[in-house]
Amino acid sequence: MTVAITLRTSVCKMGKSCSKIKVFSSLFHCNTKPMSLSRWWFRYFVSVSTPKFPPFLPIPNPTFLLRFPSPSTTRLYSHSLPNTHVDDAISSFNRMLLLRPTPSIVEFGKILGSLVKTKHYRTAISLSQQMEFKGIEPDIVTLSILINCYCHLSQITFAFSVLGNILKRGFQPNTITLTTLIKGLCLNGEVQKALHFHDDVTAQGFQLNHISYGTLINGLCKMGETSAALQLLRQIKGKLVQPNEVMYNAIIDSLCKDKLVAEACDLYSEMVNKGISPDVITYNALIYGFCIVGQLEKTVDLLNEMVLKNINPNIYTFNIFVDALCKEGRVKETKNVLAMMMKEGVKPNVVTYNSLIDGYCLVNEVNKAKDIFNNMTQSGVTPDVQSYNIMIHGLCKIEMVDEAMNLFKQMHSKNVIPGTITYNSLIDGLCKSGRISYAWELVDEMQDRGQPADVITYNCLLDALCKNHHLDKAIELFQKIKHKGIQPNVYTCTILIDGLCKGGRVKNAQEVFNDLLIKGYHLTVPTYTAMINGLCKEGLFDEALSLRLTMEDNGCIPDAITYEILIRSLFEKDENDKAEKLLLEMIARGLLCKRQTSALIDTYCLVNEVKKAKDIFNTMVQRGVTPNTHSSSNGLCKIEMVVEAMNLFKQMHSKTVIPNTLTYHSLIDGLCKSGRISHAWELVDEMHDGGQPTNIVTYTSLLDSLCKNHHLDKSYCIIPEN
Repeated sequence: MTVAITLRTSVCKMGKSCSKIKVFSSLFHCNTKPMSLSRWWFRYFVSVSTPKFPPFLPIPNPTFLLRFPSPSTTRLYSHSLPNTHVDDAISSFNRMLLLRPTPSIVEFGKILGSLVKTKHYRTAISLSQQMEFKGIEPDIVTLSILINCYCHLSQITFAFSVLGNILKRGFQPNTITLTTLIKGLCLNGEVQKALHFHDDVTAQGFQLNHISYGTLINGLCKMGETSAALQLLRQIKGKLVQPNEVMYNAIIDSLCKDKLVAEACDLYSEMVNKGISPDVITYNALIYGFCIVGQLEKTVDLLNEMVLKNINPNIYTFNIFVDALCKEGRVKETKNVLAMMMKEGVKPNVVTYNSLIDGYCLVNEVNKAKDIFNNMTQSGVTPDVQSYNIMIHGLCKIEMVDEAMNLFKQMHSKNVIPGTITYNSLIDGLCKSGRISYAWELVDEMQDRGQPADVITYNCLLDALCKNHHLDKAIELFQKIKHKGIQPNVYTCTILIDGLCKGGRVKNAQEVFNDLLIKGYHLTVPTYTAMINGLCKEGLFDEALSLRLTMEDNGCIPDAITYEILIRSLFEKDENDKAEKLLLEMIARGLLCKRQTSALIDTYCLVNEVKKAKDIFNTMVQRGVTPNTHSSSNGLCKIEMVVEAMNLFKQMHSKTVIPNTLTYHSLIDGLCKSGRISHAWELVDEMHDGGQPTNIVTYTSLLDSLCKNHHLDKSYCIIPEN
């Protein structure tokens, strides 16, 4: 069974229909008789659609060498690379063309090969055209170089036309030529075609080498077809080629990226048992795998194993460690990794610094992140666009938008081109700080600089318009997004639905919501919750409860916030039985957490259901969740049930629940308002004894009570001098 046919099931998983695969297979396997490679090549060439060719190349003819354009119409070299080498190569090539006798084709091949090594593929193609024009016959080496050029320029059809020319001239394609074509197909994401090509050339008796198979396996892994790559590895056993560390590394790396670390370890053991020595790439893949599944402790064992095997960790190894620690909020532990780097003589690079900056921003130590950012240049490392993006996002997150804007200006002065991510971070920061007009200016700048605004850009603007109650403008922007050809995502629609519901425009919100359902969007919990909240605000409880059931029928389980909205709304409308039913359901699902419990206690207190409020408080304590003591005492004090509040306060002490400053303030205020100032003073003393800080709020309630009870002499000295 051929590789292409064997892997058909695997490729189907990619979402390609089986019918398409059958059609594709028929292009290569129309009969069971052996087909010559020249016939196969012709079938391949005519089966692919004619590409859109660049203006400097004609449509290739499969029966003779490509006619290349004149040098004047071709860009000879890339301006991103030094031109001295290219100029010298062109001069040498032109001199050789004038020599008599004409130098050997080998000498021309050397120049073309040197250009390919420096990635000047178009130059090599143009010089080949001159060589042909002068009547110099190419050999298999120069034609293979030409194939390599076309493969790197994503002109696979041209590459196969050169293969046709090789066969026409009677040359036998060698392993390098065939491997180059396989690599070209893989580089262009046509791995399935590469597999078919592999099947056909091996059927014709051509030998492929470990590079060919390494390329195919790597291509499959990059497509996410790890199981197919593993299958190909197993099939190599029956061939002359032996699996090597490159093939194993590609599959181990792919397994680790898919978080299949156990399977990766099994393959690593197999590799070692076969006598194939793992290298730093193997260990880097495994270390990364353990890091992304949160098993950092196992990476230490791998690092020790590397040291025992005299495999030196490289910059990638250390960067994996630094990034993993930073993402887990353990940024301080990176000092040990950096110390080890220094000991090993490995200098931190821009990736290392970016991870550190991001790590400090994640733990809200932005000033420390700024210090690292500023020290980069002094250490000989130039910040890149990612460095600026992380820093700008971190500053905007803590509302230091002006400083973020200064950093943005610095990017321009340092010739670092901001990307869409940069603009989106700034636009979001400006919107959240209420500077929407400045945000729109940045959107205009994006368009002027050729940076297209994406759905995230517009989500930031839409959110700002909704939160500032500019609902008509929000609807207008929503329509504009669609007219621009940008597909709004579920988050976009959730922002608009939430904004419309909070602004009392539930009918408009329902239109957007129903449109999402009709179009088959997979709605999220926040989307349903926003709509349920809007319906509750309008008193449409039956519709809200019905939508909650629809939500579950669609496989979307309500969260604690959904329940809290429904329960509070039902209590406020005296639908206590329905509210309690939902509350029991919420408890049964284990969704009763600190935030929601506190809100429900407060709600029960407001409707004079004190016993039920206490029951929830006790349930919460039994479940090992520390209640929000302020909410409980505050709710009771609001309805002038200070005795109940004080009893609850004593119960807190007995259950080792520590009251906070807000709890004391609620009780002191309640006692003062009920005329029990002496008890209030006792609580102030208790605060001092327990190390709870008093402040102006503490004394304001006492001062107000003393004044209302005409104890003006005592009120003058109530606030301490300090």
